[in-house]
Amino acid sequence: MTGQAALQGHWHREWIRAPGFEDYTTQVHWLQAGDLFADLRIPAERPDVRGLSALAELPAFDLSRLLEAEGFAGHTTVQDGRCTWHRHINWHGVPPQADIGQMWWDVDGALIEDGVLSEYRELWRRQEMPAPQVHPVRAGAQTGLLIDSGSLFVLAIGPVPSGDTTAFRAALAAGERNDAALHAQFESEYLLGHWDGRFGIAALSTNPLHEGHVALERGDGFTWHALAFDGRETARPLDPVQVPVDA
Repeated sequence: MTGQAALQGHWHREWIRAPGFEDYTTQVHWLQAGDLFADLRIPAERPDVRGLSALAELPAFDLSRLLEAEGFAGHTTVQDGRCTWHRHINWHGVPPQADIGQMWWDVDGALIEDGVLSEYRELWRRQEMPAPQVHPVRAGAQTGLLIDSGSLFVLAIGPVPSGDTTAFRAALAAGERNDAALHAQFESEYLLGHWDGRFGIAALSTNPLHEGHVALERGDGFTWHALAFDGRETARPLDPVQVPVDA
C-alpha cells in the first residue's frame, strides 16, 4: 500500500492513458514535500515566442494554446493508497471535480496512478534530488508554494480559485480576445527552475517568455521576478506565511 511517506520528492510523468487518448510528450513535474505539493504540466507543442517581448503580441488562437498548460498546488491526503490532491491554487480556477488517484507500484518500481472519479492511468518515476524544503508564500493577494531542493525548485503562485477558464479558453480559440482577462490569467505563474548562485532560472513556465531567464532570487528571503502579459517585469517579495490558504 502507498502512503504519504512514499510520495515524497520529485516525480516526472512518463505517460497518461485514457479511453481514446494517450500522451507521452507533455512535460509533467510533481514535487511533494510533507503533505504539500506543486504540479506543473507544459505541452510539448506550444506557439513560437522567439523574438517577442510580451505574450500580448501573440494572436488569440496562439494564446489559447498556451492555456493548454496546467499548474496547481496545495496539500494531499492519503488513505488506503488513495491520494487526494486538494488544490489551494489552480491556474484554471475551480477544478470540475476532486482530484483523486489510487496509487500502486508496478513490477519495476514505477508509481502508477489510476483515476478514481475519471478513467485514466498515469505512470510516474521518481527523480533523484535532495529532500525538498517547502515555503508557503504570499505576494499581495496571491498565495502559493515554493518547493526548493537547493538545486531545483518549483514556484506555484496565484489567487484563490474562483470560476474556471473553460468559456474564456473557448472564446480565445474562436479568435475572441479579452486582454483584461489575459492580464489576470498571466498574473499567476507556475514554473520549474534551477538555481545559479542566488538566481533561480526558469526552465519551464506557464509564461514561456520566462524560460531561460531569472524568475526567482534568494537572499534573506525570496523575490519573484514576475513577468506580466504585457511584458512588464516586477520584482515582488515573497512573504512567508505560516500555512497555505485553503481553497
